[in-house]
Amino acid sequence: MAKRNNVDMALKIAREAHQILGAMGITGDYSIMRHMMNLESVITYEGTHDIHLLITGMDITGIAAFK
Repeated sequence: MAKRNNVDMALKIAREAHQILGAMGITGDYSIMRHMMNLESVITYEGTHDIHLLITGMDITGIAAFK
C-alpha cells in the first residue's frame, strides 16, 4: 500500500511541476519529464493503480472484487 501511494503522490507532484514549468517542463533543462516517464513505467510494469487497489482490498477484506 505504501509503494502504491508513494508512486501516486510522486506522479501527481511531477505533473504539477510540469504544469508550473509549462513548455520548459518538457525540455532537457529540467528533469521533470524524465521523472514522469520513470514513474509512468513503474505504473506499467507493476500493474495499474486500480488493479493494485483491487488486490489490496481483497487482501484486507477477503472479498474478491473480480474472478
